[in-house]
Amino acid sequence: MRPLLEVNNLEKSYNKQVVLDHVSFVISEGAHIGLSGRNGAGKTTLLKVLAGDTEPDAGTIKLMPWTRLGVLRQHELLPSDMTTLAYFSSGSGRPEWECAKLASRFGMQKKDLEKIPTTLSGGYQMRVKLVRMLLDQPNLLLLDEPMNYLDLPTILLLEAFLKDYSGSFIMTSHDREAMQSICTSTFEVEGGKLVEFPGDLETYLDWKEEQVEYAKRTNKRLRREIAHTQEFVDRFRYKASLATRAQSKLHHIAKLRSQLHQIGRALPTTAFKIPCPPVVPGPAVRCEDLAIGYGEKVIVGGINYEVPRGAKVAIVGENGHGKSTFLKTLAGTTPVLGGKMKWWHRADIGYFSQMSEDSLVPNETVLEALMRGAGTETPAERVLAAAGAFLFRNDDLEKTCNVLSGGERARVRLAQLVLQQHNVLILDEPTNHLDVETVEVLARALKEYAGTIFIVSHARSFMNAIIDEIFEIHNGIGHRYIGTYEEYVADLVALSEQTTHGDPETKEAHAEESSNRHLRATERRAILRNQQKLLERQKKLDAEKSEILGYYFDNPTDYAPAKATRLAEIDEELTQIEKEWFALEASLVG
Repeated sequence: MRPLLEVNNLEKSYNKQVVLDHVSFVISEGAHIGLSGRNGAGKTTLLKVLAGDTEPDAGTIKLMPWTRLGVLRQHELLPSDMTTLAYFSSGSGRPEWECAKLASRFGMQKKDLEKIPTTLSGGYQMRVKLVRMLLDQPNLLLLDEPMNYLDLPTILLLEAFLKDYSGSFIMTSHDREAMQSICTSTFEVEGGKLVEFPGDLETYLDWKEEQVEYAKRTNKRLRREIAHTQEFVDRFRYKASLATRAQSKLHHIAKLRSQLHQIGRALPTTAFKIPCPPVVPGPAVRCEDLAIGYGEKVIVGGINYEVPRGAKVAIVGENGHGKSTFLKTLAGTTPVLGGKMKWWHRADIGYFSQMSEDSLVPNETVLEALMRGAGTETPAERVLAAAGAFLFRNDDLEKTCNVLSGGERARVRLAQLVLQQHNVLILDEPTNHLDVETVEVLARALKEYAGTIFIVSHARSFMNAIIDEIFEIHNGIGHRYIGTYEEYVADLVALSEQTTHGDPETKEAHAEESSNRHLRATERRAILRNQQKLLERQKKLDAEKSEILGYYFDNPTDYAPAKATRLAEIDEELTQIEKEWFALEASLVG
């Protein structure tokens, strides 16, 4: 394979922090590289230097004459004065039919191409950027977190494309499942150095752990031998008859010391728990014919949904279809447009939005912001544990909020939130800007959290670790999806294949029909699973109701207001289950 890019002795520092320290590597044709490393290790800096957006302090970057570089930039502005198809054609100089053919690989149909790019949803705008980049026919792509802010359907389309991509790319992603699926070799930046490994991410992590264990065993053996030899030297170095031998032993000790393996400092990881007041069984929130949207515009209507306390709920669907609006409505920051939404009277809601930074005071340090967010009764050890889990340690704690990057500000607000005593968490894309290890720590903490969670995220490994219930929003309709998150992703994969493969000319004519047919089959499976889950819930409630009634039968004179309250809640929930079951049955017949 011919080389596409050569890097020699690359150096880059920010103030006193060395980010890249004599980094050298070659990217050849056909390389699919996953760039790994903790937040702040230098992944983005490396990609910016390769793209020419940042100057290195030293070293050389050589692009070969046959290399065509493609860079995906998150904040690239799209035009607002021409259609998407015209933007593709005028920018690339390629005929419209060729542009439409490539766009169809990303599920973009004629109706999408006729729209102005800035009017498309966020997910489709990223599709536009991808298509426009690929129309220049690059053979080396630089992709820094290309899946941030993408909806899951777009992530699956991009993943399928990159798997089959004949060119080379180097990419970062906080989604370990995506990296594992797409990348066949691994680079890791750590402590300014770059390690190359000819295998996928999981294999590399296993190899890295084995290397550390081997180094520890070797060092232990060498130190035992050094100590034994040093003991001989200490005893006999001043005896004339053994002085020469002792001197030889000293040389041997020096040789043994040179063989000791340098083991990198273990990167800190922190396990922490999210505090939560006691939660008793019952519904957390109930929606009846709820309509959500902005101003007078209804985005989703007729939502009938009840969530039990302690549930971990994923809100799923394409970007621009109402997921964030639903979260804002649940959090009370956006008003209800119609119907009813009733929270448990003891619900204490904590809301995290990627777009809001109002909770940060510019001149506060990170530590002061966390202490304020946690409250005076929170132990300092818990505050420091949460700070460490979100990568704020030592000097980072003394930074003022006004000098933090966007990602750092998001991490401060997320750490503030998990330190507070909420029994409901509403989280909109909490994993953006977090590295893989921190995402895993957060996932474990959320899974063990006793309260109720509503979450929007497209990090599949993260969601698989947490979610036990799914609510899908699609084309103005919201419904409970019965099944695992893996099953939901599998349905999306099947739909993606249905709408993106085949001859573009004939596919355009049949895309909507085949999509609707697949959706009907998917919705039917979801409805049947919904009904089954409702019946299972009904069975549990009937058993609990029988137990309470049995108590009253055995203790007719006892005053038990808590049981009476719970009995009323059960009756109300059973009535709601019956309504939902018949509504689902009616939709099956329809």
